[in-house]
Amino acid sequence: MVQVKICGITRYEDLKVAIDAGADLIGFIIGVTSSQRNLGLAKAKELISKVHNDVRSVAVTVFKTKEDLIKIYDELETDYLQIHGNFQSILESFPETLSKERIIGVVSGRNPDASELAVRVSDIFHTILLDSTTHEGLGGTGITHDWNLSRRIRDTIYPNRLILAGGLTPENVEDAVKKVRPYGIDVSTGIEEKPGIKDHKKIFDFITRVKEMKI
Repeated sequence: MVQVKICGITRYEDLKVAIDAGADLIGFIIGVTSSQRNLGLAKAKELISKVHNDVRSVAVTVFKTKEDLIKIYDELETDYLQIHGNFQSILESFPETLSKERIIGVVSGRNPDASELAVRVSDIFHTILLDSTTHEGLGGTGITHDWNLSRRIRDTIYPNRLILAGGLTPENVEDAVKKVRPYGIDVSTGIEEKPGIKDHKKIFDFITRVKEMKI
């Protein structure tokens, strides 16, 4: 069954609805001050403490320094750390103390070299997230990318995991899953009333549509 990640959670009421609706992973954005979904460590820790044991938590951040990564990783103790940013810089400074099995590396599906980059990232990290990122390496754009390319990347890196993100909504997620057949689906903007505030009906609709699919 396709895993569903609800990302950009900023409030307990949205977290509870995502869990009740059947989300498999919950993403919290930390240390990204340009994002309207950004959380401080204290607030993130408070919310993460309320995630059920059968739901996995993900700290989402943009790479700055290895010290920042270690601080987020150690203080929050999430199941996964999702890293956006320049892949080469990440590799050159990646802390050896961090488990690469618990890292989600992000690749932009809009990058002309997306296929080559995805292979390189998947050689290091077992899970990649294919998103429609900005030039700053940030997701949450609400923009889709070429799902045919996503499917080719998925097939190339298999059995490593591909999580599909970028412009997904309750209306288009079934088509995306059929075309790409990803390990997981990630959504933030497509289920919001406004940045950082989730639409509870859309959360339920999105997760229900994915979970009812047979692929």
